[in-house]
Amino acid sequence: MKIRNLYLIGCVILTSIVIASCQKISTPQQPTEANEMILLGKYIAKYHPGLMPKSSGLYYVVTKAAADSAEAIVKGDVVDVFYNGFLIADDPKAGVGDGYNFDGTGVTPFTFTVGAGKVIPGWDEGVAYMKEGTEAKLIIPSRLAYGGAQISVIPGFSSLVFYLKATKKPVSLN
Repeated sequence: MKIRNLYLIGCVILTSIVIASCQKISTPQQPTEANEMILLGKYIAKYHPGLMPKSSGLYYVVTKAAADSAEAIVKGDVVDVFYNGFLIADDPKAGVGDGYNFDGTGVTPFTFTVGAGKVIPGWDEGVAYMKEGTEAKLIIPSRLAYGGAQISVIPGFSSLVFYLKATKKPVSLN
Protein backbone atom coordinates (compact mmCIF):
# COMPACT_ATOMS: atom_id res chain seq x y z
CA MET A 1 0.00 0.00 0.00
CA LYS A 2 2.80 2.43 0.94
CA ILE A 3 4.67 1.66 -2.28
CA ARG A 4 1.51 2.31 -4.28
CA ASN A 5 1.01 5.67 -2.53
CA LEU A 6 4.64 6.64 -3.14
CA TYR A 7 4.20 5.63 -6.77
CA LEU A 8 1.05 7.81 -7.11
CA ILE A 9 2.75 10.77 -5.39
CA GLY A 10 5.72 10.36 -7.72
CA CYS A 11 3.41 10.30 -10.74
CA VAL A 12 1.65 13.46 -9.56
CA ILE A 13 4.97 15.26 -9.03
CA LEU A 14 6.30 14.11 -12.39
CA THR A 15 3.09 15.20 -14.14
CA SER A 16 3.28 18.61 -12.44
CA ILE A 17 6.87 19.08 -13.60
CA VAL A 18 6.00 18.13 -17.17
CA ILE A 19 3.00 20.49 -17.24
CA ALA A 20 5.04 23.35 -15.75
CA SER A 21 7.86 22.88 -18.25
CA CYS A 22 5.43 22.76 -21.18
CA GLN A 23 3.94 26.07 -20.13
CA LYS A 24 7.39 27.70 -20.33
CA ILE A 25 7.96 26.50 -23.87
CA SER A 26 6.71 29.04 -26.34
CA THR A 27 6.24 28.33 -29.98
CA PRO A 28 8.40 30.63 -32.10
CA GLN A 29 6.35 33.31 -33.78
CA GLN A 30 5.80 32.68 -37.46
CA PRO A 31 7.87 35.18 -39.43
CA THR A 32 5.73 37.84 -41.07
CA GLU A 33 6.50 40.97 -43.01
CA ALA A 34 4.80 43.03 -40.26
CA ASN A 35 7.12 41.59 -37.59
CA GLU A 36 10.07 42.16 -39.88
CA MET A 37 9.15 45.84 -40.34
CA ILE A 38 8.88 46.34 -36.57
CA LEU A 39 12.34 44.86 -36.02
CA LEU A 40 13.78 46.82 -38.94
CA GLY A 41 12.28 50.04 -37.55
CA LYS A 42 13.85 49.38 -34.14
CA TYR A 43 17.24 48.74 -35.80
CA ILE A 44 17.12 51.94 -37.85
CA ALA A 45 15.97 53.98 -34.83
CA LYS A 46 18.86 52.69 -32.73
CA TYR A 47 21.74 52.91 -35.24
CA HIS A 48 20.63 55.40 -37.90
CA PRO A 49 17.90 57.67 -36.50
CA GLY A 50 16.40 59.85 -39.20
CA LEU A 51 17.78 57.72 -42.03
CA MET A 52 15.24 57.47 -44.81
CA PRO A 53 15.07 54.49 -47.13
CA LYS A 54 15.50 54.74 -50.87
CA SER A 55 12.22 54.50 -52.80
CA SER A 56 12.67 50.71 -53.01
CA GLY A 57 12.97 50.37 -49.22
CA LEU A 58 16.76 49.87 -49.21
CA TYR A 59 18.75 51.68 -46.54
CA TYR A 60 22.20 52.79 -47.75
CA VAL A 61 24.86 54.12 -45.35
CA VAL A 62 28.37 55.12 -46.40
CA THR A 63 30.73 53.98 -43.65
CA LYS A 64 33.91 55.11 -45.41
CA ALA A 65 33.76 57.46 -48.36
CA ALA A 66 35.85 56.86 -51.45
CA ALA A 67 38.20 59.50 -52.77
CA ASP A 68 36.45 62.33 -54.57
CA SER A 69 38.17 61.23 -57.78
CA ALA A 70 36.91 57.64 -57.48
CA GLU A 71 34.82 56.33 -60.33
CA ALA A 72 31.15 55.61 -59.75
CA ILE A 73 30.06 52.01 -60.01
CA VAL A 74 27.32 51.67 -62.59
CA LYS A 75 25.09 48.98 -64.05
CA GLY A 76 27.19 46.66 -66.19
CA ASP A 77 30.39 47.07 -64.18
CA VAL A 78 32.06 43.90 -62.94
CA VAL A 79 32.93 44.37 -59.28
CA ASP A 80 34.81 42.57 -56.54
CA VAL A 81 33.00 42.84 -53.22
CA PHE A 82 34.28 41.97 -49.78
CA TYR A 83 31.36 41.62 -47.39
CA ASN A 84 29.86 40.27 -44.19
CA GLY A 85 26.14 39.59 -43.92
CA PHE A 86 24.15 39.61 -40.69
CA LEU A 87 20.61 38.93 -39.58
CA ILE A 88 19.03 41.55 -37.34
CA ALA A 89 18.55 40.23 -33.82
CA ASP A 90 16.51 41.53 -30.90
CA ASP A 91 18.22 40.18 -27.79
CA PRO A 92 16.30 40.70 -24.52
CA LYS A 93 19.50 41.90 -22.78
CA ALA A 94 21.50 43.62 -25.52
CA GLY A 95 18.57 44.96 -27.52
CA VAL A 96 18.38 45.12 -31.28
CA GLY A 97 21.59 44.79 -33.28
CA ASP A 98 23.58 42.77 -35.76
CA GLY A 99 22.87 39.14 -35.00
CA TYR A 100 24.02 35.97 -36.67
CA ASN A 101 26.81 36.43 -39.25
CA PHE A 102 25.35 34.16 -41.93
CA ASP A 103 27.87 34.81 -44.71
CA GLY A 104 31.03 36.65 -45.66
CA THR A 105 33.87 36.63 -48.12
CA GLY A 106 36.95 36.35 -45.94
CA VAL A 107 40.02 36.94 -48.14
CA THR A 108 38.47 36.13 -51.52
CA PRO A 109 36.09 38.73 -52.97
CA PHE A 110 32.73 37.90 -54.49
CA THR A 111 32.63 38.97 -58.15
CA PHE A 112 29.47 39.87 -60.05
CA THR A 113 28.13 42.17 -62.76
CA VAL A 114 26.08 45.02 -61.33
CA GLY A 115 22.49 45.06 -62.57
CA ALA A 116 22.63 41.60 -64.18
CA GLY A 117 20.18 40.10 -61.68
CA LYS A 118 22.67 37.50 -60.41
CA VAL A 119 22.48 38.76 -56.81
CA ILE A 120 19.60 39.83 -54.60
CA PRO A 121 17.95 43.07 -55.78
CA GLY A 122 19.18 44.96 -52.70
CA TRP A 123 22.78 44.29 -53.74
CA ASP A 124 22.27 45.27 -57.38
CA GLU A 125 20.73 48.55 -56.22
CA GLY A 126 23.04 49.25 -53.29
CA VAL A 127 26.34 48.60 -55.05
CA ALA A 128 25.24 50.93 -57.86
CA TYR A 129 25.15 53.81 -55.31
CA MET A 130 28.81 53.27 -54.50
CA LYS A 131 32.03 54.65 -55.87
CA GLU A 132 35.07 52.47 -56.28
CA GLY A 133 36.62 51.90 -52.85
CA THR A 134 33.55 53.01 -50.90
CA GLU A 135 32.71 51.05 -47.77
CA ALA A 136 29.01 50.91 -47.09
CA LYS A 137 26.31 49.30 -45.03
CA LEU A 138 23.24 47.99 -46.83
CA ILE A 139 20.16 47.32 -44.74
CA ILE A 140 17.96 45.27 -47.00
CA PRO A 141 14.32 44.42 -46.27
CA SER A 142 13.25 40.91 -47.26
CA ARG A 143 11.31 42.13 -50.30
CA LEU A 144 14.72 43.07 -51.80
CA ALA A 145 16.31 39.81 -50.66
CA TYR A 146 14.56 36.45 -50.23
CA GLY A 147 11.02 37.53 -49.30
CA GLY A 148 9.11 35.01 -47.22
CA ALA A 149 11.24 32.05 -48.28
CA GLN A 150 13.72 30.49 -45.89
CA ILE A 151 17.11 30.25 -47.58
CA SER A 152 19.61 28.14 -45.66
CA VAL A 153 19.95 29.78 -42.22
CA ILE A 154 18.05 32.91 -43.25
CA PRO A 155 14.43 32.74 -42.07
CA GLY A 156 11.68 34.10 -44.28
CA PHE A 157 10.86 37.79 -43.86
CA SER A 158 14.35 38.65 -42.60
CA SER A 159 15.93 42.02 -43.18
CA LEU A 160 19.62 41.62 -43.91
CA VAL A 161 22.55 43.86 -42.97
CA PHE A 162 25.63 43.81 -45.18
CA TYR A 163 28.91 45.60 -44.59
CA LEU A 164 30.77 45.76 -47.87
CA LYS A 165 33.55 47.28 -49.89
CA ALA A 166 33.39 47.23 -53.68
CA THR A 167 36.01 47.79 -56.33
CA LYS A 168 35.68 47.62 -60.08
CA LYS A 169 37.50 44.84 -61.86
CA PRO A 170 39.75 46.05 -64.64
CA VAL A 171 38.21 45.67 -68.07
CA SER A 172 39.95 42.96 -70.05
CA LEU A 173 41.14 44.08 -73.49
CA ASN A 174 41.37 40.55 -74.86
